[in-house]
Amino acid sequence: MATLRDVMYDLFNGSFTDTEAYKLADVAVVSEHGVGADGKRWPGKHKNVYYWVVLANGKAVGWNENPYKGWSFPVVKMENK
Repeated sequence: MATLRDVMYDLFNGSFTDTEAYKLADVAVVSEHGVGADGKRWPGKHKNVYYWVVLANGKAVGWNENPYKGWSFPVVKMENK
């Protein structure tokens, strides 16, 4: 099974080592979402997340491509529905 490190390789290029998402590198990815995958919207507050994944630990990590602030990788806890 793919891990976060496998699917968001740019997160692990050395620039984002102090983020919560970086600490989740070896957690398995359960599902992938967003533009080009299934069109599901990011469940967090960031508006420029076009690709995101749900991890086996119940958290979601998004790839926020903010044109003004640059990239970030927000983490939210998924609610059980």
